[in-house]
Amino acid sequence: MQSLLPPIEGLVFHPETHRYQFNGVWLNASPTKVLSHDMSNEAKQRIEETRHEWEPRGTQVHAYLEQFLLGAAELNACEYADWTSPLRDCWLWKDCTVYGVEMRLVDRKRRMAGSCDFLIKTARGTMVLGDLKTVSSIEALKRRKPAEAQLGAYLRMLNQSYREIHVERCVTVVAAPGETKVIASDPDVCSHEWEDAYEKWKAAQDVEHACLGF
Repeated sequence: MQSLLPPIEGLVFHPETHRYQFNGVWLNASPTKVLSHDMSNEAKQRIEETRHEWEPRGTQVHAYLEQFLLGAAELNACEYADWTSPLRDCWLWKDCTVYGVEMRLVDRKRRMAGSCDFLIKTARGTMVLGDLKTVSSIEALKRRKPAEAQLGAYLRMLNQSYREIHVERCVTVVAAPGETKVIASDPDVCSHEWEDAYEKWKAAQDVEHACLGF
């Protein structure tokens, strides 16, 4: 069942550059940018070296989940069926109501935007904000930590534009070959993790601007 929320007026996503515009103004910040600002050069190098593996997998599995939650009559064939089959059968979706998929969100005060993977109400009536992650193996699934800071960013943006929505649970859905895992997080914890990450990023920006004489 669907009860999709209306899109935010004036917010446009440009997939070719992966950037957002809000009311005609380009937004330069995003949750991903904030959360990766202090990543080591070695970690960045590993990400780039394995991009050919994780990027197509993530793109296709995310697209599959979007089609599935939107009730597509036929789901596109996907070369990552080992990931999508258990994802489709995950208990979280059973008899849920879908409020948003790939929701474009904006933080007006901080001039940033991002897209959360899904917002649903479970069969038991719990409003859930979620993010999907894909991993390469069951071992990686076991190690995967919840995306609490990222979820906290989406929660803040959601609260600004959809005040009538009260999120009771945040989840990180981890899709691996042969298994899907749901990691639940308290929204207050997610909010705290995001605010802490944002303040560290902002402090780093302030230092950089001061060094440049801005």
